[in-house]
Amino acid sequence: MPSPPEWMRRWLRSSGEYMRLPTSSLPGSPELPTSTTTSTSTPAPMTHSGSHSATSSLSSYKPAAPARRRLLQISLVALLFIGGTGLIAHKRIAEGTTWVEWEETNNQTPDTGSGRVETEGSGEMWGWSEQMGWQMDESKGLIELDDGDEKYRLGVGYDDEGIREYFSRLHSFAVSLPTPLHRPLISSLNTHLPPGYTHLLPAAETIEVDTAMISYKTVHQTDKTRDSADAAGRPWLKLNARDGWRLNFLDDDEAFEWVADRFEGSDVEWAWRYMHRGVLRADFLRYLLPLIEGGVYSDVDTTPIRPIEDWGRTNVEYLDLSSTDGPDWRSNLSAEPSVVVAIDVDVHSLTNWADFGWPRPLGICQWTLSGAPSHPIFLDAARRVVNATRVVEDWEEERVWAIENFERLGKKKEAEQWRKAGKDQAMNVMEWTGPGLFTDSVIAFLLARYNVSWHRLRGLDHPLRIGDVTILPITAFSPGGEPDFRSGGPNSPQANVLHNFRGSWKSDGAR
Repeated sequence: MPSPPEWMRRWLRSSGEYMRLPTSSLPGSPELPTSTTTSTSTPAPMTHSGSHSATSSLSSYKPAAPARRRLLQISLVALLFIGGTGLIAHKRIAEGTTWVEWEETNNQTPDTGSGRVETEGSGEMWGWSEQMGWQMDESKGLIELDDGDEKYRLGVGYDDEGIREYFSRLHSFAVSLPTPLHRPLISSLNTHLPPGYTHLLPAAETIEVDTAMISYKTVHQTDKTRDSADAAGRPWLKLNARDGWRLNFLDDDEAFEWVADRFEGSDVEWAWRYMHRGVLRADFLRYLLPLIEGGVYSDVDTTPIRPIEDWGRTNVEYLDLSSTDGPDWRSNLSAEPSVVVAIDVDVHSLTNWADFGWPRPLGICQWTLSGAPSHPIFLDAARRVVNATRVVEDWEEERVWAIENFERLGKKKEAEQWRKAGKDQAMNVMEWTGPGLFTDSVIAFLLARYNVSWHRLRGLDHPLRIGDVTILPITAFSPGGEPDFRSGGPNSPQANVLHNFRGSWKSDGAR
């Protein structure tokens, strides 16, 4: 892409102030002459394919005028430097890359077929939390990633203020949704409160529900039409029907009806209708379905290797929660996890990892995910999507403002650039609805509830049970692939799902 013209470079250099937004932190800019802003955002037809979210009040997020001026500047930078490049995902850049030699070891305990495998594990830090002194295992080829922490947009910390803000924020979002959803969502939030915070939220009736993910025996899938339903669902039913699992396939029209029925009049429905690309709605839907109905979501280009009820059974490590839940933490642990997700990006030794297009150095897979209904992880994912959509809406208003003012100033070239700009220039898919956002939702919950950071998940080659969440290693849903991630192959005892990377979201024009 060409370098920006001199007038734009002067514009960007003119202010030393910084503003943190969902996609970047860049210099601010002086205001152009004021003009009336007009929103042109209208719902677009759904065309399927296939983060730092704002932390302010969900229903009232609106940047002030100076902030919106900075949004204009940030988006113009994106237009010049990012818009034409496309998203590079799971692709190795040979130049400037160094590798740490690694010899694969296999410490898996064989599954006897009796269900859960209880093991003592291997290594002196098996089960240790970070508070107990757990340290990164450098023998696995892991190095410190100096810029890793700043890539996560969690909006929460593990302290009194952070815990209160996290759960209060989710409570505010929950009560903004349709009334029939209030009881299950608020009950779930109350049951997930850490010890010592049981009176944090307004009193609500606790609903006795089954919290095990495997009790909600539905595999959800979606595509533009029902043409792919049989081919996509057949392998899942073949492996799982004997355990009582069924398939729920939604085409675009059915997905619209489902969202309208469950979220009528809410910010969720507004965000859904505002989205201009099918890939955005497909991402959103994969969080909403487990939130409301529970079960497993998996893309139509995935193939199961093992039955769902075998996931996370081999060589399970249980994280010691005594620092957050007291000495009786194990006796209070549920028999089955409420959420089962897997790692899909696990940077070991690539210091230039961000050049590859991965939004986080440790990422959580979202082409396959699973959970029991009403879990805070999926509630937070939905909240973040709505907030991100509000940011894009403001950018769209600034786009209209920029066109009007550039024309008034006689800058026809700049005005034309903004006419051609789309919402993708405000925020890319990875941050708006995609794996960056979902990773933040998972890590934020682990941090706020169990004081676990992303560092503790690095280099996993076995399932890690953290309270009611099981984190599967990268081999589970991403066998093979990027060498630096150290994933095992499809024949590994930890491999559960193959992803064929159809990549139709790229044909939708997304980046």
